[in-house]
Amino acid sequence: MVFFLPLGSSKKQHRAFRRRIYGEDTSSWGGRYRYRRRGLLDEMPHVLLYTGVVIVRERDAGKLVRTIEGLDGTVFRRQVKLTGADSRALGVPLS
Repeated sequence: MVFFLPLGSSKKQHRAFRRRIYGEDTSSWGGRYRYRRRGLLDEMPHVLLYTGVVIVRERDAGKLVRTIEGLDGTVFRRQVKLTGADSRALGVPLS
């Protein structure tokens, strides 16, 4: 999948989009308490090729598409031929 926000989106929209999809490492009290805000990709096996370009299992694709479109993003979905490493990362057999 390739996904992005439209041109002219505010920084606030981009930050919320990134946080919802990728999650965020954050801290409070000047770094005293560190924690991770989990994003959607933390919940599913995936291969991140580049920011906005990700390979996910077919059964997880619908959830990701609905989330991206719900945040006013655009998504392009394609089938790809997996490498051995991609197959192991996603936990699916090579076809």
